[in-house]
Amino acid sequence: MKNSFVIYTDYMEQVELLTMEQRGILFTSIMAYASEKELPDMDGMTKMAFSFIKATMDRDMEKYRQTVEKRKEAGKLGGRPKADSSSEKQSKAKKADGSSEKQSKAKKANGFSEKQDKAKKPDNDSVNDNDNVNVNDKKTYTCAFEALWDAYPRKKEKAMAYKQYLARLNNGFSEDELMTAVKRYAEECRKNKTEQRYIKQGATFLGPNTPFEDYLRGDVTVGKPGRNTEPDETDIVRRAIEQGAGAEGFEW
Repeated sequence: MKNSFVIYTDYMEQVELLTMEQRGILFTSIMAYASEKELPDMDGMTKMAFSFIKATMDRDMEKYRQTVEKRKEAGKLGGRPKADSSSEKQSKAKKADGSSEKQSKAKKANGFSEKQDKAKKPDNDSVNDNDNVNVNDKKTYTCAFEALWDAYPRKKEKAMAYKQYLARLNNGFSEDELMTAVKRYAEECRKNKTEQRYIKQGATFLGPNTPFEDYLRGDVTVGKPGRNTEPDETDIVRRAIEQGAGAEGFEW
């Protein structure tokens, strides 16, 4: 037996029609009915009001009984299996892992795409045929070479010239020797008004054939020990041709 019940304010509509004595009998009847006891005697008005309230009480009692039955059935089954909860958690974990894998694959794909984009970018670290070398890797040069290059009469392929400059230093030539040779060559080109196309490129002048040595000969203060310091006829003819003069027009 249920030891409580709900009284609704809607009951006031029927209660207001009764006298105070009838209201007392009505309340007693409601309590007796809820407690499954014998009802007191009621007059017509009181019975009518009780019938409305009784219908509501019966409805609430039926809902209560259904709830109790459902709980009993659930109790017999031992409640919700723990395995289901565990399975649900595993399912959620798998979904999370799946999402993580997709994100990981997407990141890898983006990384691959970035590598492709980098590969597609043109290599601008090239030496072109302009008066100044196009070096976009922010190539730096030594102060000594910058001074030499400033003095050289033809500003072309600076990076290649710098490479040959370093190679000659490794061969044992000094910075002063190379600068002396460049200044003498530049002065010669200036005096002879040599056209740019006939002036050696820096990489050639400082190249492995060492044509710059011609401009060190006769200088006793510079030059490497053991090198010939006097020009031979072949050197003289070659220099004449470089200066634009024919063999017959060159004064020996």
